[in-house]
Amino acid sequence: MSDLGLIVEGHCEYDSFPSIISKIPNTPYYVPILNAGGIGNIIKNVHEQLLLMIKTHSPRKIVITLDYRDALRENLVQDCIELKNIVSQRCQEFIDSQQNGNLNLPNSIVVVIADKTFETWVCADIISLKDNDNFNADLITEEFENVDIEIPNPNQWLESKLAKDIDIKNRRNRVKIYKGINPNVAKEKSKSFNKFYREITNTNNH
Repeated sequence: MSDLGLIVEGHCEYDSFPSIISKIPNTPYYVPILNAGGIGNIIKNVHEQLLLMIKTHSPRKIVITLDYRDALRENLVQDCIELKNIVSQRCQEFIDSQQNGNLNLPNSIVVVIADKTFETWVCADIISLKDNDNFNADLITEEFENVDIEIPNPNQWLESKLAKDIDIKNRRNRVKIYKGINPNVAKEKSKSFNKFYREITNTNNH
């Protein structure tokens, strides 16, 4: 049994969260992470992911992270509220269907939406980006209060700040960027990441 388990949308979150979580105080020592393989798969098959997570790790709390822009692009929802409601409802339906079974069900399942994509959370720590060799620090001149609102296209913004000849799609480069992120800085510049931060540190009461 573990205190916390994560179900994430894709490989970016799967690659980055171990490093990010390790820097956040009061998080469990071990946090199992399940890669759902895309927003569509979570929406359609979240019951399968929950079953696998619960059978394997029996976490007391499960946090599911989603990018709402991916869901919009695939015409799966109209906005982030609809996305959260759909996935939350399907999670509840799964829990209700298992009440008389032998699974060790979690005390809570929380859906956190990255606004607009996971890369928004990367942009929230400008300090680490300036110090990262993958970026040209001279190009990072902005100051932000809430990157969720102030950076409409985080992927495009990140690419515009790269050092010469750096391919951000290269997994090695991306992992190096993720490892530099300081979540204690990022939570002050992204309201959606702040929500994630609070949920993964609030496991004692669940």
